[in-house]
Amino acid sequence: MSAYQLLKAPPAASERLLLRARRFLATTWRGRILLAALAIQFLALLGLSLEPLDGIAVVVLCVYGFVFGVRLVIWAFRRLLWRIRTKLLVSYLFIAVVPIVLLSLLFYIAWLFFSGLVGSHMVLTELERAGQILETNARSALRGLPSDTAALEKALVTSLEAARRVHPGLRFVLVRGGRRLAGDPALPTRLPAWLQDRPGFSGIARIGEKDEVLRGLWREGDAFMLIETPIDRQVFAGLEARTGIKMFTTGGTVKRLEGDEGAGIRIDIDDDRAKRLGEDVAGAGMAFLATPERTVWETGQREDDPMTFGFQPLELIRHLSPGRLNMADLLVKALAIVGGVFLLVYVIALLVGLVLARSITRSIHNLSVGTEKLRQGDFGHVIKVRSHDQLGELAESFNLMARGIEDLLQQRAEKERLEEELRIARQIQMSLLPPQGAISLPGLRVAALCLPAAEVGGDYYDLLPLSPTRMGVLIADVSGKGTSAALYMAELKGLVLSLSRIYDSPAKLLCEANHILSANMDSRSFITMTYAIVDTAARTMRYARAGHNPILHLERDSGRTRVLTPAGLGLGIDRGDRFDKILEEAQVPLAPGDSFLFFTDGLSEAMNVKAELFGEQRLRDILEQSESLSSEELKERILAEIRSFVGEAAQHDDMTLVILKVV
Repeated sequence: MSAYQLLKAPPAASERLLLRARRFLATTWRGRILLAALAIQFLALLGLSLEPLDGIAVVVLCVYGFVFGVRLVIWAFRRLLWRIRTKLLVSYLFIAVVPIVLLSLLFYIAWLFFSGLVGSHMVLTELERAGQILETNARSALRGLPSDTAALEKALVTSLEAARRVHPGLRFVLVRGGRRLAGDPALPTRLPAWLQDRPGFSGIARIGEKDEVLRGLWREGDAFMLIETPIDRQVFAGLEARTGIKMFTTGGTVKRLEGDEGAGIRIDIDDDRAKRLGEDVAGAGMAFLATPERTVWETGQREDDPMTFGFQPLELIRHLSPGRLNMADLLVKALAIVGGVFLLVYVIALLVGLVLARSITRSIHNLSVGTEKLRQGDFGHVIKVRSHDQLGELAESFNLMARGIEDLLQQRAEKERLEEELRIARQIQMSLLPPQGAISLPGLRVAALCLPAAEVGGDYYDLLPLSPTRMGVLIADVSGKGTSAALYMAELKGLVLSLSRIYDSPAKLLCEANHILSANMDSRSFITMTYAIVDTAARTMRYARAGHNPILHLERDSGRTRVLTPAGLGLGIDRGDRFDKILEEAQVPLAPGDSFLFFTDGLSEAMNVKAELFGEQRLRDILEQSESLSSEELKERILAEIRSFVGEAAQHDDMTLVILKVV
C-alpha cells in the first residue's frame, strides 16, 4: 500500500451524512419505523385515513423530532466548541464571570437580608415605643383625677387630647372598684387574672380570634386606666416619615414545627384576618416580615405573628444617616468607583486573556492545518514558528516529524524494494539447491534440508551425480549471513560443479577450490566445507573436510556414533601451500543400516532463551535413538528436537543438514 493510500483523506462530511442516513433508514428497525410513520402521514395528507395508525404515526414523529432536536443541539454545541479558541474563551468567561455573579448575588442577598433585619427591628421598636407611650398616657391620666364625675370625664379628654391627635381611633376606659367611671362602654371593666399582679401593660393585645389592638394599661389600687388604638397606618406614620418603611398587613400565625413534621418555623398569613395598613404596595420596595409578640388578652399567652412591611434599602440607610451625612449616596458612589475599577481591571484581564488565547489557538490551528496536510500526503508543508515558547517548540517538532515521516516513507519504499529483491534472491538461492528426491543412488536413502536464518543465507549443500553408482555429497557454510554469503555460495556452486567433473578425489577438489577462491575472496571471509564421494558399488565413502563440522557416523552393528574429523582448513584462509599440507582425505566403508549426518553449525549451535547450545552430543543421541527411522523421519526428528530445545528464541544462524542412510 502506498503512502498516499495510507494518508488518503476520508469522504466529505455530506457524503458521510448521506451514507449514514441511507444505512439508518434501510438497515435498522428504528429507521424503518420512521419511514413507515412518514408514509402514513403522507397518505393522510393525500386524504387517506388510516385510523388509528394516524395518531400513532404522529406520536412516533413527535418522539423522533424530540430526539433529533436534542441531537441537533448537541451537534451544534460540539461544532461551536470545536475550535480550541472558543473553548478557551468560554472556559475563561465561566471561570471569570460565574464567580463574580455568584459573589455579587451573595452580597446582594446578604445586603437585602441585613437591611430587612434592620427594618424589622425598627418596626418592632416602633410598636414597643407606641405601646409604652399609651402606658405612660394611662399612668398620667390615672393620677390626680378629680372626684367629680363630670369633671373627671372632661379631665380625661383633656389629658388624652395629644394622644388622640396621633391616634384618631384611640379609645379608653377608667374603672374603679369594678365600676366604669368614664370611657368607652365596649372596653372591659375587669382585668384578666394574669394582670392581677402587674401594675401595667403595653403591647399588642389579641381579642377574640382575629381582632388585634395596641393597648396601654396602668393600675393603682382598685382602679385602672386602659387605653387602646387600632393598629393602623397612624401607628406607623412616624416610622414611615423617618425611615420610609411602609406597613402592608398584620395577622397570621407563626407555627413551630416539631415531632413528625420536623423542626423549624412556618409562617401562615391568613388573608381573611389580614388588615391592609398601607395603600401604595407596589411602590413600597422590598417586602420583609417582622414578628412582634401578641398577647392573648384573656389568657396572657404570647404568640409570634408576622407583619409584612416594605422598604427601600438605600432610602432606609439615607434616613438612618447621622446628621447631614448621606451614607446611601456615599455607599452608591463607593460601589460605583469599586465597580468601575473592577470593570476596568476585568476588561484589561479579558483583553490579555484574548491575546493569550489567540496566541495559543493560532499555534494549535497551524498544527491542525499541518496535520490535515500530512493526512493528505503533503509532507512538504512547513509550520511557521512565531513564538519561542512551548508551542513554538511543538511546531518545530512537528516540522521535524513531517520531514522524518517523509524520510521514513522513502526508507519504507526502499526497504520494500530491497525485501522484494531479497525475496527473489531467496527463490533463486533455493533453486540452486537440488530438489528433494531428484537425485538418488541404489542402496542409499538421502534426506536434506536448508533453512536460512535471513532471507538469504550462506549455507549450501549439493548432491552431484557422478555415475550411476557414484554421487558427490557437499555441505558448506560461508562465514557471515546475508547477501554477501549468498553470492559466495552461488560462486561455490558453480566452482564445485566444474571441479567435480575433473577431480575424482575430494581432497584434490578442495585444494583446487581453495586456490581459486583464496585469490578472489575478501580476507575477512572464508568457507568451511565437507565433500564426500559415495560409491554404492564399492560400498565406500571417501571424504575430506575443509574446516567444517565433523560427520556423524552411526554404526548399525555397535549402535554407537563415530565422529569423522579429518584435518583441514577453511577455504580462503590460507593462500599458500599450508592448506594442501594440512588437508586429509579419509575413507569409510558403507555397511547396511549405517547412517551419516552432514550438518552446519546452525544445528549444533542452536541456542535457547537461556543461551544454552544444542551441541553435537544431542545430535549423536538422536542418531543412536533413531536407528529404525528412515532418513526423512530422522530429519524431522532432528528438527523437532531442535525446535523443542530452542523454544521462543529466534533462529540466529542458517541450519543445513544432509542425511545418508545405507540400505
